[in-house]
Amino acid sequence: MHKHPKHRRARSTQPSNHRSAKKTAPRKPRPCRDTQFDQVLRDDGGGFLTLLRERIGWEELNGLNQRKHRAGRPAHILNRGQLLAGLIFHCTVSLAGSFGEHLFWLLGIQMAESTLSERRQTLPFEVFTDLLKRMLRPIGASQSAYYRGLHLVAIDGVSFSLPNTEQVKGKCKKGGNQRGRAAFAKLQCAALVELVMHNPLAAMLGWQGESEWKLAQGLLDHLPEKCLLLADRLYGCGAFIAAALEVLQQRQGHFLFRVKHGLKILRRLRRFKDGSQLVQIHALDPSNHHRVIATMEVREIRATIRRRGHRPVQIRLWTSLNCAQGSAQELVSLYMSRWEQELYFRELKSQLGINDLLRSQTPETAAQEVATMIIGTSLIAHERAKLKPGEQLQHRISFIKTWETLEPLWLTLLLGADILTEKQKEQLCERFYNLAARRVMAKKRSRSCPRAIRQTTQPWPRKKNQKSSEGPLDISICSTHS
Repeated sequence: MHKHPKHRRARSTQPSNHRSAKKTAPRKPRPCRDTQFDQVLRDDGGGFLTLLRERIGWEELNGLNQRKHRAGRPAHILNRGQLLAGLIFHCTVSLAGSFGEHLFWLLGIQMAESTLSERRQTLPFEVFTDLLKRMLRPIGASQSAYYRGLHLVAIDGVSFSLPNTEQVKGKCKKGGNQRGRAAFAKLQCAALVELVMHNPLAAMLGWQGESEWKLAQGLLDHLPEKCLLLADRLYGCGAFIAAALEVLQQRQGHFLFRVKHGLKILRRLRRFKDGSQLVQIHALDPSNHHRVIATMEVREIRATIRRRGHRPVQIRLWTSLNCAQGSAQELVSLYMSRWEQELYFRELKSQLGINDLLRSQTPETAAQEVATMIIGTSLIAHERAKLKPGEQLQHRISFIKTWETLEPLWLTLLLGADILTEKQKEQLCERFYNLAARRVMAKKRSRSCPRAIRQTTQPWPRKKNQKSSEGPLDISICSTHS
């Protein structure tokens, strides 16, 4: 039997009860702080969050590069500012515990480790690049951090080992030598450090094969006004000096670089009474060593450093300082302060970090870990600069002991946030400053360690015993050059 089709119901032109014809207004962004978190910030009382907020405002921290946020799970419970604050705290303290445990101690927010890992992976590294620019700033509180009115800064690089995870193996290449491939892939870091104070001023990170030399060029724009830039032999060449001199001349700064003995010069122009000489050098194009990009005049200093019981060491320096701004003898002694940057790297890797091997499982999160560790060292350096050791200089206060004293203070203020009164919190902070100010190191010994090959590699001898000698140094300026 044939059935007649049913008549379709005419579509109503009136809006239904559950759907409106008018588009709803866009939802306003969730405020970055709620009532509970406001209370956490108020109860901190001079702890870690207080130090962090002194460097960057909370609204500014929460709004870093929001437009560059990659697609991922929305932050219903944990916003960006809270995630960054918890990550900096996690990478700064040495207290046992995971990221989730440290986040709960700091902010009272409990989340699964897998969820926090997803939050970190959705953060673009541009957030941390912007965070480093906003939080790293000079101190310059100690007179020993200056030489004749010039702020002492140094530039150098350090590498970190990445774990052998699938994500790292797929994105990073391992180096090698004549013995084979390296055990771990490396994350390169170039840092501009304020000497004596061990305070980072800028940092560049690269995990995609960027060389230390290339990363260091990005730090030149962060040089402070009226500074004296020190660097080792890796940067002692015409190409890097030409790039650095362009920035230093604009900011009334100078440089003092060590150079290789075999590096050729164009001609010798003048000899000074202190044994140094004015020479002319070429700056070659890094991509084409047959192309000259600039010709410069620098002051060259050659010296021999002798120590009793050891063979003499020859050193060659190039500088933009003239004889009136520093004699050859003074500049050779001043260059030895560049070792302060190596001490800063030791604090960053061995003391602040667990070891050379990073904890993060991907190259991106490993770069986040190093960036937050650098920010942590900056917070500690600024706290050390606030101490009042009396007649002792601030840089003689132990950086590591200051950090070890800060950790229990932060934990005490977190645990007693709702128990201690504001006056009691102030008294605890005052006692911390008094205790840390008394932890003064003795004067550093004058010593040197010879360089040697750690493994048997022909024709070099095997490094068996690391000898360290103490005693005064004898510096003699070489007035004649072959």
